[in-house]
Amino acid sequence: MKDILVAQRYSKAIMSDLKENEINSILADVELMSRSIQKEPKLVDFVNSYLYPIDKRLEIALELTRKLENSKLWENLFSILIKKHRFNIISVILKDLENKIFSEKKQIKVKLVVAHELPKDVLDSISNKLKEILEKDVVLNINIEPEILGGFVATTDSLLIDGSIKNNLVKLLKVKSKKKK
Repeated sequence: MKDILVAQRYSKAIMSDLKENEINSILADVELMSRSIQKEPKLVDFVNSYLYPIDKRLEIALELTRKLENSKLWENLFSILIKKHRFNIISVILKDLENKIFSEKKQIKVKLVVAHELPKDVLDSISNKLKEILEKDVVLNINIEPEILGGFVATTDSLLIDGSIKNNLVKLLKVKSKKKK
C-alpha cells in the first residue's frame, strides 16, 4: 500500500508539470517503458539492487530513456528513484500515470481477449457497448487467446466481463453436475 501511495505522488508530480500537448507523448513513453519492463523484469531488480555501484545502475536505467520522446523527464525521475532506492516501484508509477492520463482524456483502457481476429464492425460494436457501460471512451488492447474458444473477455482495473464460450461451458457443466446430485 505504501508503494502505491508513493507511486501516486510521483505520477501526480509528473502530471502537474504536463502541458496539454505533451500528454500523448508521455503516454507513448509510458507504454514503451511498460513493454520494456515486462520483457525484462530482472532489469528493475538489477537497477534497484545495492549489489551494483550506483553509477552502473544509473547508466543502465538512463539507457532506457534514450529512445523516449521525453528523455529528460525520465532521466530525472529514474535518477531520483535510484538514489532513493525506489526504482522497484517504477511499474506502479507507470500504471498510475497511464490511468491518470486516460482519466484526463476521459478514456479507459480495456484489455479485450478474443479467440481469433474479429472484423472491425464487431470490435466497434463491442467497443460501443463497453463505452455505454463504462461511460468513457474505450481504448482497446486486444489479445488473441484461442483457448477461450469464442466470445470475449473484457477487463479493466475494476471490471471483468467474461462472455467467452469457455466460461459459458464451465457454467453449464456446473449446473448439470448440481442437477445430478
